[in-house]
Amino acid sequence: MTHGVNSIGLVFFWKKIYSGITISGFKLYGETTLPDTETEVTNTPVTLLDDNELLSIVIEKHNRFMGEYSSELKDLQEKMNSGRSEYNRVSKELEALETRIVVLKEKRHQLYYQAGKLRLRLLETISDKEKTQHLESEMGNIENKLQNANLSSSEECGYIDSIRSLLKEMIETVPDNDMVQQATVSSIHDILETAKAARSELDEMLNAPDEHRKESITLKQEVEDQEARLAWLARRTALHKEALGYWENVGLVGSTMIDGPGISEGEEQQ
Repeated sequence: MTHGVNSIGLVFFWKKIYSGITISGFKLYGETTLPDTETEVTNTPVTLLDDNELLSIVIEKHNRFMGEYSSELKDLQEKMNSGRSEYNRVSKELEALETRIVVLKEKRHQLYYQAGKLRLRLLETISDKEKTQHLESEMGNIENKLQNANLSSSEECGYIDSIRSLLKEMIETVPDNDMVQQATVSSIHDILETAKAARSELDEMLNAPDEHRKESITLKQEVEDQEARLAWLARRTALHKEALGYWENVGLVGSTMIDGPGISEGEEQQ
């Protein structure tokens, strides 16, 4: 009985176990059914993989990972290039919007300043200034608000209409029929209309930068995530290529299977 045990190894009474062989960090699993009794052992053949078979399995696994990673690398590179292009587009649009908003705000201040200058020139053409002094004072107060106060769109447009009405009243109060006077009033109306249009454009653009900024942040994060994944894939591909070269060399020289460059199994799950 002792001789029988030594020839077949230890007797196991478990129905089924899994045996593994570790090669270059990879585990190759095969399911083996063991007998319940010592008598059955002599009737159950045990098959072991030779070095060539093990080499073939290891090389196939490295090739498979390299193929999967290369495919993902190609797709990811295209997505990343597209994402960068979109991010650059949105960033340029955001910069243009912010610049345009600054220009519109400054433009309105300049226009109201010009309107005030023309109002003073208009006053010089009026012979009876006492009759229009209260109108002149009221227009001056409105112009000051237009240039310095933080007004809503409706307030600003309302003040522009008030200046127009005051100008009309001023001309009707002292109808001199002066050509310079008429040209000055016409110029003031044109400037106020331009300022009103600038305010309308500004209102349409005020919320646009926030939307572009949110989109820009999202696109930037996507590109950064893709860059991190791309770097990981490139690193893993290089490791598999190195390991593949080692094992293919082992097969060529006919060396015995020994531990080669290891690649952690857990990292492959990323």
